[in-house]
Amino acid sequence: MNHLEAQSYIMPFIEGKLPESKQMEFVMHMRNCKSCHDELEIYYTLMTGMQILSDAEAPSGNFGKDLEVKLTKIEHKARNRRGLRVSTFVLIIAAIALGMVLFYGRCLTRVYAFEQQTKQTAQGEYYFSRKLDNILLPVEDRVLLSQQIKAEKKETAKPPELFDKVHGYQELTEYADELLSLGGKIANEEITAD
Repeated sequence: MNHLEAQSYIMPFIEGKLPESKQMEFVMHMRNCKSCHDELEIYYTLMTGMQILSDAEAPSGNFGKDLEVKLTKIEHKARNRRGLRVSTFVLIIAAIALGMVLFYGRCLTRVYAFEQQTKQTAQGEYYFSRKLDNILLPVEDRVLLSQQIKAEKKETAKPPELFDKVHGYQELTEYADELLSLGGKIANEEITAD
């Protein structure tokens, strides 16, 4: 606040009509500017003295002290308002920050849960496809699978030995026996169903 603006607010200050937005600036200017403070003191003494004379009261004579008390009250009032605004602003920022942290934490939890579920699903599929494919597949598919595995082995490996041939023959006879028993069961079910 400059000198002219401060001087223009002297009368509103004395009358108690100084805008709240200008009170802190006015008080700070009066505390730091000796010439403006002297002018304020002169006007305050004149106006207060005239008011006391018109009210037919005895003048107190300590106008300087009264002015300082009034300036201090306004200063405290302005600081309290400013402190309230600052603390309200800080509370709002803290609430927003807390909300963002909670939202971020919730998002992380969901992402982590999704990743774990995806990982478990993928691991389960991998585990079951490696360990249980031969058990879970129907007999026909197991025969085809074993033939495919053997064909892959033939391509990459040396010619089969006698032991491999005997083992392969035993597997085929086991599968053939299972196929014959399944065929018999199916035939018996069709005969009984008719």
